[in-house]
Amino acid sequence: MNSKFLHKFSLFLLLMLLASSVIFAQDRKITGKVVDEGGPVPGVNISIKGKPSNVSTNAEGVYTIQVQSDADVLVFSFIGYVRQQVTVGNRARVDVTLVSENNTLNEVVVNVGYGTKKRANVLGAVASIKAEEIEDLPVANLGNALQNRVAGLGVSIASGKPGANTSLQIRNPTLFGASGSLGLTSDPLFVIDGLTVTKSDFDNLDASLVDQISFLKDASAAIYGAAGAKGVVLVTTKRGKPGKPRISYSSYFGTSTSTEKPNVLTAYEHAKMLNDGYELNNSANNLRFSQADLELLKSKPNESWYDELWKPSNLMRHTINVSGGNEKVTFFAGGNYYNEDGNFGDVSIRKYGIRSGMDANITPELKASVSLNMDYSTTDRNTLKNSGVDTEDLMTRALFLTPAWVPLTINGKPNNWANGPNPPGAWNPQALFDSGEYERNNNQGLSLNTSIEYKPKFLTGLTAKVQFGKFNRFGNAKQYFPSYTVYNFVRGGQNGLLYTNVPTTSPTSTIANSNRLSMGTTFSGSYQLVGSLAYAKKIKKHDFDILVLTEQTESSGDGYATYRDGQQIPGVDQFFAFNAATTTAQLDGAKEAGKRSYLARLNYSYNDRYILEAVARYDGSANFPPDKRWGLFPSVGLGWRISEEPFFKDNVKFVSSLKLRANVGLVGDDRVQSYQYLARFTQTTGMLFGTAVTNGLDPNLYPNPEITWEKAFTQNYGIDASFLDNKLSFAMDVWHRHTYDGFDNYTVTGLPYTVGINSGLKNYGIQNSWGTEFSVGYRNKFNDNWGYSIDAIAGTGGNQLIQSYYSLSRLGTVTEYQDVPIGKSSNTYTSSNYGFIAKGILRTQAQVDAILANNPNYKIAGAKPQVGFMDYEDVNKDGIIDDNDITIMYDNVATKINFGFTLGVSYKTFKLSTNVAFAVGGRKFIDSEARKVPTTTQSAPAFWADHWTPENPNAKYPRADAPLAKENSTFWSVSGTVARVNNAVLSYSLPKKISEKFRIPEFRAYITGTNLFNIYNPFEYKDPNTSNFANYPTLRTISLGLNISM
Repeated sequence: MNSKFLHKFSLFLLLMLLASSVIFAQDRKITGKVVDEGGPVPGVNISIKGKPSNVSTNAEGVYTIQVQSDADVLVFSFIGYVRQQVTVGNRARVDVTLVSENNTLNEVVVNVGYGTKKRANVLGAVASIKAEEIEDLPVANLGNALQNRVAGLGVSIASGKPGANTSLQIRNPTLFGASGSLGLTSDPLFVIDGLTVTKSDFDNLDASLVDQISFLKDASAAIYGAAGAKGVVLVTTKRGKPGKPRISYSSYFGTSTSTEKPNVLTAYEHAKMLNDGYELNNSANNLRFSQADLELLKSKPNESWYDELWKPSNLMRHTINVSGGNEKVTFFAGGNYYNEDGNFGDVSIRKYGIRSGMDANITPELKASVSLNMDYSTTDRNTLKNSGVDTEDLMTRALFLTPAWVPLTINGKPNNWANGPNPPGAWNPQALFDSGEYERNNNQGLSLNTSIEYKPKFLTGLTAKVQFGKFNRFGNAKQYFPSYTVYNFVRGGQNGLLYTNVPTTSPTSTIANSNRLSMGTTFSGSYQLVGSLAYAKKIKKHDFDILVLTEQTESSGDGYATYRDGQQIPGVDQFFAFNAATTTAQLDGAKEAGKRSYLARLNYSYNDRYILEAVARYDGSANFPPDKRWGLFPSVGLGWRISEEPFFKDNVKFVSSLKLRANVGLVGDDRVQSYQYLARFTQTTGMLFGTAVTNGLDPNLYPNPEITWEKAFTQNYGIDASFLDNKLSFAMDVWHRHTYDGFDNYTVTGLPYTVGINSGLKNYGIQNSWGTEFSVGYRNKFNDNWGYSIDAIAGTGGNQLIQSYYSLSRLGTVTEYQDVPIGKSSNTYTSSNYGFIAKGILRTQAQVDAILANNPNYKIAGAKPQVGFMDYEDVNKDGIIDDNDITIMYDNVATKINFGFTLGVSYKTFKLSTNVAFAVGGRKFIDSEARKVPTTTQSAPAFWADHWTPENPNAKYPRADAPLAKENSTFWSVSGTVARVNNAVLSYSLPKKISEKFRIPEFRAYITGTNLFNIYNPFEYKDPNTSNFANYPTLRTISLGLNISM
């Protein structure tokens, strides 16, 4: 029996050993490496599908995991990348390359306000761009880099001056009063990392610190109902990722000069044109240049003040970022420095920024985040007092338009040019620069953004979050305008306009230049507190996502300025050096505002096919009287993902995704000066009681106790599609906006002039706007080495004014055109489209005689017609040409369609990207400065050299003394079509094998050009982006850059 037992036991042990050998043969280690396009990815979670095992990659992206079967499936997941599943098979090593979520339409995550969504579930007109699309561009502020990047986004740059203001407009927002008037603005709302910020905060944010920018263009902005009427710009900044610390450094250096050099008359051409006018009018010889004068000017080099003072400017940017962490704590810190010089004098801008953040998983249920941010900027300029901050119009007019026969210096001394094209008359820019004059503005922002988030285990899907932000901004300005000396020289030439090098008996003159020192300080501060509860639940085919939120914001501001006149100690820019008796203080006035909001949002989808979003926001604004403060702003969106329907998915293979969507809602705007419902007063002198003068108050604002929200009802209908495995993408939006209760300027109509004060804004304006937008993208490869991409955008639109206040002072006058008639469009009824209908130049005496034979009393601006004059249409048929013949010139002068594209080509690690913009149709006009004929004190564009004379009867332009020649007319109209290469970037990255060998995740060098050239420019004398011939011109910038990570 014992032998039988032993035999059976031995057989059992043998079977167990055989079984265990099979088991241990299958339970084996799998190793591998996880990378993306930039190199190893640490912190990637690797699990076995259906089993509890999971590990993470180390700092080098390497992992090891135990599997039990060839059939086991490894699941690789990491935030920002597409989840991947790989069957093990009989391999011992499994390497994986992660694909960014941005490469597939359904996985792209975009910011939609108080949360994110996958692109496939977005129902509104929401556009987004990644930072890598713009961060290499050498621009002074973030807005400049957005030109021609987003359909429906208008980017207007005031001039080419370093640091000039950039205006962003989403879908051409309606503005009934003047921008800036009583707080009116056409700007969208700016939000950074979930908190509302000022435009200054947005402008001062460096692109290297940005992760993504989203644009809410329709009723999707109702999520920010209180200020969403003009669209919302949402910025998400970079955060830390798990892994060993990674340091990234980037820099570029560049140089800039004008895209189109101001081409003005030479000294000889200028003098000859004046003589031509004198000859035609038989003027006295003492007004004319003699033949000897003309020959002298003809022999001299053609050098203007622009040629002497204009110089290429330099710019540079340096950024350094560090990020890293582990599964518990991640961190990010970044700093940046930007410096750009101007093209004359000491014009410059310098910007500094520091942004840091930390995210901590305190417990599996509790997460905290904090960000601390600082920015600082300094702008300097030494220019004529009252010259435009953005355009430097007075200084540039002097550089461009001072007659070329006027020397800047004589024998090295600043020449006294006593009749310049600007006030204050006698002055000299070189002397101004040498005097040490300057205007300096410093601006500093400090902010804190912190949040805590709780996701309890007892109720999966619930998230409670509290976010708090504190913002402070400080500004100070200093202006130093000392007097300076210029030198007087004896005039020569037949008409006394030329200069000799002989000093006058009074060899110097002093230019007062205000002789003033002023300083000012401003402060603004705000806080924002947001508390929210979100709940997400999936029940079979039903997906629910509910958000409820409350928010409170308060802000305040203050400022003052003071100045002294009469410098007592030359060369010292301090108050003690000026006359203390002239001290004057100016208060900017304290400001306060506040807002409280309640929000609810429901997102629902059924079977990933049918999508619903409903939003309701209830806002109260302290800008309005207590009974007018609250407004309800609802919106609803519907979507149908047709591509998820079985009948479509199984039969239409070339379509990767297809979605129809509709979104309607009400948005509002409260961004006006607060307390316009209360009377305002200015302190003044009061009554005289005996010999004592009392203080008094003067009213300066007529209150409007009914002021409340401006509102806009918006509709948007769209389609999103992708084809050919997501290689081709397409989106189209058709939209309509009905703006009503618009903030309008009641003063121009409602108050008699005898009142003597202005009125607060009233809710009166009504306007309809509409448009269509398209975007198309295609990405593919020719082979393993060659790839290419193209992204195109296009948009068109229109508007119709329904109701607005007219200016009483203009009604029934020739300036009535400055108001848009009811029922008409501002695309037609705009000031540039009012003028004379030109019939052409009267080139022969026969033409003149024919006119006078028909009407002997015919006059053009009071003058009898002559050969070389311009003739115009007698619109009112009264037999004379005067201001009463000003009329609408064209049915529509606005651009018919704006479109552009970004083309990319890659070969191995070389990449080329270029952005091209087109504006097609409409009309543009030669600007008022360029239309002026030259005078003895002001030059003109070079095209005026081809003017009518008896010897040049077929000239392109009329004679110098032609009446009304400088007035706007169809003669000065040109095509509105413009084509431009905005920018191009050529880069080279170190091949992956080399970068891995030297453990450098990124090494990339690039060359960038912005405002490269015009493919088609309708203007022969200026860049089309420069609004006025004599403004600071548009600049072309070429830069070299380097990005390194380690």
